[in-house]
Amino acid sequence: MAEYQRNQAADQTSEDQTIRNDTHRFPDQTSGRMLPSELRKPRSNRAKSKEHKRLNTHKLVLQYIVPCMNSYGLCIVDNFLGDRIGERVVQEVKRIHQSGNMQDGQLVSQKLNKSKAIRGDKIAWVDGTESGCQNISYLLTRMDKLITCADGKLDKFKIRGRHKHAMDSQLESLALEQVVPALLDQGFFYVDHFLGDIAGHMVLGQVKRMHYCGLLNDGQLARRSNGVCRRSIRGDKITWVNGTERGTEAVNFLLTLIDKLISLCVGQLGKSIRARSKAMVACYPGNGAGYVKHVDNPNADGRCVTCIYYLNKNWNAKEHGGMLRIFPEGKSYVADIEPLFDRLLLFWSDRRNPHEVQPSYATRYAITVWYFDSEERAEAKRKFRDLTANTQEGSSS
Repeated sequence: MAEYQRNQAADQTSEDQTIRNDTHRFPDQTSGRMLPSELRKPRSNRAKSKEHKRLNTHKLVLQYIVPCMNSYGLCIVDNFLGDRIGERVVQEVKRIHQSGNMQDGQLVSQKLNKSKAIRGDKIAWVDGTESGCQNISYLLTRMDKLITCADGKLDKFKIRGRHKHAMDSQLESLALEQVVPALLDQGFFYVDHFLGDIAGHMVLGQVKRMHYCGLLNDGQLARRSNGVCRRSIRGDKITWVNGTERGTEAVNFLLTLIDKLISLCVGQLGKSIRARSKAMVACYPGNGAGYVKHVDNPNADGRCVTCIYYLNKNWNAKEHGGMLRIFPEGKSYVADIEPLFDRLLLFWSDRRNPHEVQPSYATRYAITVWYFDSEERAEAKRKFRDLTANTQEGSSS
């Protein structure tokens, strides 16, 4: 692989490149000769002066990267992103390291027992869409553009993509090996550490801002009950978001990841899932508020899978309450789910899973989305249209 220094790809305000004369000389250790001048004088994005024009990406590829790769099998490009953006990438990598999300690098062959004697690095896989990886994403975009420009010119290779990142592989394993079997067998499943601390904290921060800005309103009941106080049935405050609103970038990342997870499950669940609801951001204020036993979808409105992401740091159910209790249909047991930070819960939305939110004595945050069975949803919409039309006809006659 080219020593393609990952600190390279033009400042965000420019796609141009420049050449920097580098006086460092690196001997070729295998032959005793000096390296070719092209490798001793790598291209640079740093301009010599304001008057010095930079090479654009296309010219950099054609005049330097392609000739070097085809002649020597490697090339070096310095100052790829520039100091400002390069430093931002460094800070993002440090945060990933300090969060403890890096694990020992693995060997292709697992038969070797002494892996640390071969490689001693710690790694994490990202694709740039994760919260807190915006500058890493820019780096990958710049690298992608260079390789795209070089496609068809690097030996006989045809490049149509880069490696699948580990997050996709982990999600696929989670979906097929854990989520699907659990839903089919017991009707619910939860996973901890779904986003990780960094992204989870960013989602929590955005939800708290919605709360503190007064954007949450009393949760409504599907049907009004005469003489019954709404708060005696449900005491949460909610708002609906789709992740494109300003200040919901981390929420959008969460929704994207849940969408990926569900899409990997679809073929195994016997459901045709093509859409979901907006995200319901909910807060139980901590005054003993809860939600009595109910079913999300008792009347075939299309909702088939409920996904709830919890955001409550240092939650102690004995002290704070707020447990979600599921009463699985036909089972002799109940399932008590603590609303712990960075926990994702999934369960069938229909009558198989009546559930309640027990009284909360501390502020309790969660984000819920419902995935629709497309056939049931279409039928529910048809019935609603027919009912609306009949009602209008009756009122006009």
